[in-house]
Parts: sequence; structure tokens; C-alpha cells
Amino acid sequence: MVRTLPWCLNGWLLGTALQLQQASLWSLPLVLSVGSLAFSIGVLSCLFRTKNAHFTNCLLAALISCALALSLVNARCLWQAQHRLDPLVEGKELKLLGVIASLPQQSASGVRFRFQVQSASKLNQASSVVVPEWIDLVWYDRESAEMMKGNLWADLKAGDTWQFSARLKAPHGTLNPGGFDEALWRWEQGVMATGAVTTSKRAAVPQKIKSSWLYPIAQARQYVRSEIERKLLQGDAQSRSLAGVIAALVMGDQTTIQAADWDLFRATGVAHLMSISGLHITLFAWVMAAAIRSMWRASALGGSRLCLRWPAPHVALLAGTLMATLYALFSGWGLPSQRTVIMLWVVCLLRLVGTRWPIFWSLGLALWVVVALDPWAMLQPGFWLSFVAVGVLMLNEP
Repeated sequence: MVRTLPWCLNGWLLGTALQLQQASLWSLPLVLSVGSLAFSIGVLSCLFRTKNAHFTNCLLAALISCALALSLVNARCLWQAQHRLDPLVEGKELKLLGVIASLPQQSASGVRFRFQVQSASKLNQASSVVVPEWIDLVWYDRESAEMMKGNLWADLKAGDTWQFSARLKAPHGTLNPGGFDEALWRWEQGVMATGAVTTSKRAAVPQKIKSSWLYPIAQARQYVRSEIERKLLQGDAQSRSLAGVIAALVMGDQTTIQAADWDLFRATGVAHLMSISGLHITLFAWVMAAAIRSMWRASALGGSRLCLRWPAPHVALLAGTLMATLYALFSGWGLPSQRTVIMLWVVCLLRLVGTRWPIFWSLGLALWVVVALDPWAMLQPGFWLSFVAVGVLMLNEP
């Protein structure tokens, strides 16, 4: 069974890659037929496995895994496509009630945030409409910007329930070769619509309904950012310039970095250091594991029996991975951070259960878990760079 594992993983990756190249999705009957057939053949092959046909068994396992991946990824796409924005309500003015689900990112012209919709209806009508649950909203109004800045905008906090009038549209981006694919990025995150808050005279005034403790991590990030701004924006010009940089380094919020600083970072080649990447998460896990391992071993000098109950390498590995997960959550839980955390947990669990797999087997299993949870990750260059970075650090692990 273990010998066929690499074939199963490779078959799954191949099936996922083939599905991502499809021009159109399979129909639901075809998805169910292929998935059921592959599952049935897999069960029969396990029951009637022949010991002297190793290559045949491995090839069959790869084909079954490939077919299962094709059917399951198609099924996920069909399910997510059901939550797309209805073209009939696109561009219409709607009244939305929901919860702010992310750290509001404020700029000179507006504020952006993720909105979890609880209910939606047409303006001045009681009839409800169906819209996607997750929406990225932007709120800006040049005419009333000075009035709202420091008032309503400043009152936007994660976890609060608000009512807005907004116009929605389906996510789309430019088709430039090699450019950023905004539609794919939002599809990965489950965001099926974007919109802008309307502040016209006939639109309903944005209204805060209530506060709550929902999304506590986003609230903690907002508190830390406000403290950084409060401490530094009241200082001299250099302190005000550093506020955005410190916020980016501490919590991954780059929205307040000044344009002059970005020009300097690009010219000196350090712009990538302003974002929390998978490499940052892995290095943090490595440093925390080394520190905790040293402290755990040092506890034995004081007569503690902790090392006898829980070995220092196991505690360090588990604690380092847990601290990296918390750091990834606090830094915004971006897609690169999510993939890195998944990889770290796979390797951590393999080490804790005592498996002695080759390094490429461990990385292969981590890659399969990431692709199984996020099939569209295979289209991102950062996905492959993350695995290379983690592999290099694991090879150099003491």
C-alpha cells in the first residue's frame, strides 16, 4: 500500500492539472459517473490485489486517483459556480445587511473591506434577492470624503454589522499575458462578487447596526494598526513615514505605505520584504522551534521532569508550527501563508507519529494536501516557490 502512495499522489496532481486546463466544466451526471466508477474500481482493486503485479497495481492506482481528482475538482467548481452573482442584479442598487469580515484598509480616496452578507433586497422594495455570501466592498465618495473621514469610515470595525446601499458586479480582471489574474484570485478565496457602496442622495445612508466579537483576529489586527498609527502619526515626518512600513512588517498591512517609500523599495529591490510570505512564516516557525527546544531542555536543569514526559524535539516541533499558524492568522491569513501553514502541519504530524519517510515523500504529501484543499493553487507561481523554500530549509535543518 505504501509503495503505491507516490503513484496515487502523482495521479491526483495530474488529474487536478488536467481539470484546470479544461475549457468548460463537466456536467453533474458526468461528474457522478466518473467519480462512482473510479471509486468502485478502487475498492475492487484493493479487494483483489495481486502481489506479483506491482507495476500494474501502481499504474491502476494512479489512474483511479487521476479520475477521482478530475471528478471532485469539477464538482467543487460546479458547486462554487452556483454561488455566482446573478446577472439580473448586477449593476442594480441593492440594500445589503451583513458583517464586516476583514481589516478595513483605508486610503486617501476610500476604504476596502470584505463583507459577509446576511440579507439583500432591492432598494425601496421589500422583496429579497440572492447574492453571494462573500463580497469585497469599496466605499469612497470624493464629494463627501472629507466629511466621512474620521467619522463613518473610522467607525468601520471588523465584526460590526452594517447596512449599505451598493452596486455589485462579478469579479473580473485584465487579460494581459503574465499579469495578475484577479478573477482567479477572488475565486480561490470564495469571493464571487465585488461592489461599491453608493452614497447618492436617493441611496440609504450607511448605518451601523451593532457591534460583536465576531472575527476577533481581524479586530486584534485593527487594534494593533490603530496603536501604531496613534504612536507614530503624531510625531515628525520621519515617524509618519515609518508608520506604514511598521504596520506592513508587523501585520502585513501595506495600505498605508507612502508612494515615495514604495519607489525606494522597488529601486533597492526590497519591496518583497514588505509582504508576509511563506518564507517568513517558515523562518518564524524555525526560530520559534529552536527557542522553545532550548528552553524546554534548560528546564531539566531546574529539576523539571517535562523532558521525560514530552521530548524536547516533539514539543519544539509542535509549538513552532502552532506559533507559525498564529502568526499567519495575525498577518492576514493570505493564500501563501495558508499553503505554508498546511505544509508545516503535514510535516509536523509526520514527524510526531514517527514516520521515517524520505524528504521528497514528506514534501509530496504536503503538496497533495495543499492541492486537495486548494486545486487552483497549482496556477500560482508562489505555490511552487513556497515548496522550494520549505524544502531548502528542511534540508538544512539541524
